[in-house]
Amino acid sequence: MDETVRSVVDASQARQSDASCAVIGILPPSKQLFQHVTAFLTNIEGKPLKWRPEYSLAEDEENGNKLTLLMSAIYVKPTTPEDIVEAVKNSLYAECKSPQNDSDVAESSAELWAASPAPFPLRPVGGYDPIINIDRVNWEKAAQVMNEFGIVTQKSILGPDEVSELRQLVDKAIADVEAALAKHHPEIEIGEDTFTFREIASRNLERFDLRLDSIPKAKEMVENYILSQTDVMTLLSGILGPSNEMDFDMSVVYSRPGAINQRWHSDGAHLNEAKDSGFDEDGWKNTPTGAYALCLFVPLIDLDEETGYTQFWPRSHRHSNLSGFGPAAELTKATFDGICNAGDGLWYDYRLLHRGMFNVSTVVRPVIQVIFKKKWYVERVNYGREPIVKDKEAVKTSGSIYKYG
Repeated sequence: MDETVRSVVDASQARQSDASCAVIGILPPSKQLFQHVTAFLTNIEGKPLKWRPEYSLAEDEENGNKLTLLMSAIYVKPTTPEDIVEAVKNSLYAECKSPQNDSDVAESSAELWAASPAPFPLRPVGGYDPIINIDRVNWEKAAQVMNEFGIVTQKSILGPDEVSELRQLVDKAIADVEAALAKHHPEIEIGEDTFTFREIASRNLERFDLRLDSIPKAKEMVENYILSQTDVMTLLSGILGPSNEMDFDMSVVYSRPGAINQRWHSDGAHLNEAKDSGFDEDGWKNTPTGAYALCLFVPLIDLDEETGYTQFWPRSHRHSNLSGFGPAAELTKATFDGICNAGDGLWYDYRLLHRGMFNVSTVVRPVIQVIFKKKWYVERVNYGREPIVKDKEAVKTSGSIYKYG
């Protein structure tokens, strides 16, 4: 097991409420053993143990990449994750040694992979692609998938000509803002230093988020090329409600060569007094507060392992207590890699945990980000309040997209 995740597991103990979740890995990855454990191990010393009906498969990198079956259980104090592991080991041993055991499994083992103060979302056995990659024929399912998984993909939301037009606008905007930074803030080493302005903020090494709201042409493109699509409006109305109750912000997130992996984060917090999905299996249908914002990523270049991409943890938007457990999602292979082509769309709930990956290529990775949100929500965290140029008298129209001197 990875030491980083061990520290996550240990740290989680101080954050647990009466109910918590433990992820157990069993070898060999036998469905029969999974069924045996979930059927017969239902309590520990009288305290209930509720197994989630789904299981997952992941390679254990610390154990020769052996394929391991991951299963999760909801438990209550004073039961501990270690108690569950020991009980699972005993149950597996009894099953393997039973005269009624008609499988080829003679030996087995169990190990704790993670523990969290909320149900831990695992990757479906068949992967995420069949679920969240929705074609136009089945697009009416998009809102339901978004509610359940917090992410859907949409192929070719922009055509090649539209991508090219946006790329030209974005390239000029980036050149203008970096020139303004160099002129008015020469003390900032772009790509190395941390900074936040009203127009742009650094996200970490060689990664930036540049607002495009003040460029009329950019907003026109969203309205003409994206909001004009029936599929887009079907999804937005299904999640956020009537169009007259929402608006949007726009930026470009660009990662230059040398950008490093981000830490796991969500773009927006769970609102105060908002309800999580709870510990019920169908809690996501009944109890959580609905999304107040959806984010649309549209890359302007093809994304691959070298250029990098955005990595997501599907279903993590359901529980605020999963913040900080991204490393455990990596270990359990519960993540989804947003590798796609230029012009494809990646939609996700603003609360979904994700991170931008490194860029080891020789090109800039520009990704258009459009935040569709309820009108009452105003973004106050991700950018600074001060403009790059404070003295309005010094600002001159110079042919740039932004009016910098």
